[in-house]
Formats: sequence, structure tokens, C-alpha cells
Amino acid sequence: RFSEPWQGFLAQRKGGSDGSIRKEKLEDLQKQLERYKKELEQAQDELAAEQMAREVAESRLRLQEDQLAHLQEEDVTDLQAQLAEATVLYQRQEEVLHQRERELTALKGVLKEEVECHDKEMEALREQFSQDMKNLRKTMEEFTQNCSGTSNSLNLPSIFKIFKTKKLKKSRLEKEKVDASLKDLQNKKPVSDDANALKEENIRLKDRLARMKNEQSRLQSSVPRSSDAEEELEALEDENRSLKSQLEEAKRGATRLSKERDDLTRRLEERDLEREALRRGKSDLEEQKRLLDRSLEKINKEMELMMGDSRQSVATLQTQLDEFRERSRKDLLEAQRNSKDRLAELQRAQNNLKAQQEEVSRLKKELLTCSEERDSAQLERDLLNNRLKHLENELESEKSSHSDRGREIRGLEDKIKTLEIELDEEKSGVELLNDRITRSRDQVDQLRSELMQERSERHDLEMDKSALERQQVKELKSRLADMEGQSRPTAGITLLENKIQELEERLRSEEREKTSIQASQRRAERKLKELNATLDQERSQHIEQRDQLTLRVKALKRQLDESEGEVERLEGVRRKVLRDLEEQQELQEALQAKVAALENDLKRKSQQTHRTALTSSVLSSDEEDGL
Repeated sequence: RFSEPWQGFLAQRKGGSDGSIRKEKLEDLQKQLERYKKELEQAQDELAAEQMAREVAESRLRLQEDQLAHLQEEDVTDLQAQLAEATVLYQRQEEVLHQRERELTALKGVLKEEVECHDKEMEALREQFSQDMKNLRKTMEEFTQNCSGTSNSLNLPSIFKIFKTKKLKKSRLEKEKVDASLKDLQNKKPVSDDANALKEENIRLKDRLARMKNEQSRLQSSVPRSSDAEEELEALEDENRSLKSQLEEAKRGATRLSKERDDLTRRLEERDLEREALRRGKSDLEEQKRLLDRSLEKINKEMELMMGDSRQSVATLQTQLDEFRERSRKDLLEAQRNSKDRLAELQRAQNNLKAQQEEVSRLKKELLTCSEERDSAQLERDLLNNRLKHLENELESEKSSHSDRGREIRGLEDKIKTLEIELDEEKSGVELLNDRITRSRDQVDQLRSELMQERSERHDLEMDKSALERQQVKELKSRLADMEGQSRPTAGITLLENKIQELEERLRSEEREKTSIQASQRRAERKLKELNATLDQERSQHIEQRDQLTLRVKALKRQLDESEGEVERLEGVRRKVLRDLEEQQELQEALQAKVAALENDLKRKSQQTHRTALTSSVLSSDEEDGL
């Protein structure tokens, strides 16, 4: 574009045209530069508009991010509240379950204790019956052995003698122990002598320590302070150190001896206490010995009195025994006959009683099992009722929470719809931004191509300009040489020099304009690069936000499906519990009928046993009256 006017300019210059044509060409160049400046200003305005649009898009993005953060915080708080409610319900259920388990274990323990009490009562009845039978046999045997029993009563004095000898042996053993302890104390007396020797050694060491301290102070006072007696001072210091070491050893020995002395004094005190305790024990033993002697004297007197009384009682018993033998011989024959009859009756009654006891124990066991089953069924029914009530309350709370969740879900769906609408708007905005980015990139490419073309043209202009300058300089030099050779007037030379200066100034101004244009072009390129980077970042942020919104919508839908499944599960659990409750009620009714039948049977059998016992007691009383 610039080559033609420059070529025309050169041709006109070569043809010897004047400077008016050159001025017109320069004006054309200035107009072209102004046009380029206007185009650059337009490009800068477009860049500013793009920057404004980018700021608006960033503000919208920040607003949407704030909205998303607010929605996420609300959703998180709602989910945390739901989780807290679920944990509280779970803890309550666990507490109720643990309480029921404790109640069940307590009831089982009470039932076991009652069963054990019944078993113990039955065992006590059996033992009492067996004891009564043994007593009866013993009474029968005593009738036969009453004669031999009287001779055994004569051995009482020998028993008292044995008791007296044992008491005397025990007192002798205690006296021997006291004597042995006294001998041990007498053997331990030399310990006090050792303690006295240690005390004397301690006093002697203390005196030696005091003498060594005095010697040390004397040596320290006698140390010369003059600089001439250094050797004597060193010797005295060595001696002082040795004395100090000896003093420390003596101190350690003194402390060790003091510790040993304290230990020995403590041991002496302990031995004194033991000796005093043994002395007191000896006095106590002597007092006990005196008391034992007095008690033995009393026992001997009582024994003599008892022996006299026993002789009199033996004489009376002998007379009574003779009378009793005669009377008992007659009664024995009759009692043997009656006892045989009563033994047979008792055997029959015992057999009947055993059978009845076995029947009663069996019925009691059945009754206990039935009562346990009834109580367990009642407990299970109560537990099922409580569980049903708890499940109904939980179902109602779940229904209310489900309705609340439904409302929340509807609100979330509305929010999702609005977010989808905003997402569509953002997508359309992103598409518009992408279109604008593509347009701006096309414009940038066009500007780059124009810049490259301008650079090439500028390079051509610079080459032409340099060639023109060289040519003009050569022409001017040649003309100057011609003018110098021809010795023309100085006015033409000054005119040519002025023209040369004007041309140089014009070239400098053009170079400055060229550098400013290059700097503005570089700034425009930097701004275009920054705009491209920001547009790419905004597009990636829009894509990330769109992905996050889609993931949030999917998570909300999944939560809705999970809540519906939880409600269905709770409904199934409630139906199952109702079925279990009906089955338990039927089982309880059957157990109650069985328990009623067993109670009637037990009452009937207990009445029969009572009647048989009454009849047997009446018969036995009649027989005793007859005897």
C-alpha cells in the first residue's frame, strides 16, 4: 500500500519535481496513521466492552455461587437435624429394649426363686417326715434298750476327771511357753551392750571431726598471703584437700554410724516393748493360772457334790428301774402288737403320701411351667403392645416426617426447577459468551493478520525509507560536492542543510510514532491474551457449576427414593408386629385355658388328699383312744 506513493515520490524526486508533491504524500501518510489510531481506539473500546461484560458475568457467577452455598447450607442443616432425630430415636429404642431385657431377667430371677422356695419347702416336708419316722423308730428301740442305758449313767465321774486332766495339761503348756519367752528376752540383753559401744564410737568420731575442723581452720589462718611462699601454699592446699577428703569420709562414717545408732535405738525400743508385752503376758498367764486353779478347786467341789447326788439318784433309779421293768415288760408286749399294726398302717399311709406328694410336685411343676408360660406370654404380649405402640408412634412420626420431607422434596424440586432454569439461562449465557469469544477470537485473528500485514508493510517502508535516505544523502553529498566544486553561493547550501535537518526530524518523529504504535499493539495483544484466559476460566467454572448442580439434583432424587423405601419398610414391620401380637394373644388364651384346667385338677386332688389325711388322722386318734 505504501510502496506506490513512495515509488511515485522517488520518481518525482528523480524527475526534479519540487517539494509540494512530497508534502502531499506526507499528509497522506499522516491520514493513514490517524486512521490506524482510530482503529486501535475502536479495538480498545471493544476490549473495554468485553471487560465490562466479563465483570458482569463474574458478578452473576458470584451471585449464583452464593445462592448455591446458601442452598447447600440449608440442605446440610436439614440433613443434620434428620440425622440427629434418627440417632435420638435409635437411642430411645435401645434404652427401651435394655429396660425390657432387665425386666425380663428380673422376672425370670423371681420365678426361679419362687420355684426354689417351693422345692425347699417340699424337701423340708420330706425331711420332717423322715425325721418323724426315725424318732418313732428310736422310741421303739428305747423301749428295748432302757435297761442297758442306766449303766451308762454311772460313767459321769470318769468324764469329769478327764476334763480336769486336760485343763491341767493346757495350763502347764502355757506356763512353759511363758518361761521360754522369758529366756529369749534374757538372751537378747547383749544387744544393749552393742548399742552402748556404738554410742561411745559415735561420740569419739564427733570429737575427731571437731578436732579436724579446728585443724583446718588453723591451717587456713596460717596460710601465707605473700607471693614468695607459693610452694608452701601449694603443699598446704594439698594437705587441706587431703584433710577435706578425710573430713568428708569422717562425716560419711558419722552419718552411717548415726543411722546405725538410730536403727539400734529403734530396735532396742522395739525389744523393750516386746519385753514389756511379754512381762504383761506373763502376768496375765499367771493370773489365768490362778483363775484356773480356783476353777479347778470349784470343779472338784462340784464333782464331789455331784458324785453324792449321783449315788442317791442311782439308788432311786435302781428302785424305779425294777418297777419299770415289771411294768414295761407287760406294756412292751401290747405295744409290740399295736406297733406292728401301726407300722403297717404307717407304711400304707407313707406310700399313699409319697404317691400324693409326687402327684402334687408334678402338678406344681406343671402349674409353675404353665404360670411361667402364661407370665412369659403376658410379658411378650405387653412387650409386643409396647412395641406396637412405639412403632405406631414411630410410624406417625415417620409419616409426619415423610410429609415434611415431601414438602421439603417439593420445595427442593421447585428449587431444582429454578436451578435448572437458571442453569439453562447460564448455558445460554455461556453459549452467548462462547459466541462472543469466538467472535472476539476471529477479530483477534483478523487484527493479528492486519498487524502482520502492517508489520510487513512497515518493514517495506523502513527498507524504502532507508534506501531513500541513502539515496538522498548520496544526492545531497554529490550536490554538495558539485556546489563546492562550482563554488555556488552559500544560500543554496544553507537551504539544502535546512531541508536535510527537516527530513531528519521528520524521520525521528516517524520513528517515535512507529515505536508508540508497536507499544500499543503489544498492549492490545496482552489484553487479548488476558481476555482469552479469563474467558476460558469462566467457561470451566460454568461447566463445574453445571456438573455440581446435576449431581445435587441426583442426590436429592436418591434421598427421596431412600425415604420412600424406609416408609415402606416401617409399614411392613408394623404389619409383622400386628401378626405376631395376634399369634401371642391366641397362644395366651390357650395357655390360660390350660392353666385353669390344671388349677381345677390340682384343687380336686388337694381336696382328695386332705380328706384322706383327715380320715387317717381320725383313725389314728381312735386307735390311740382305744389303747
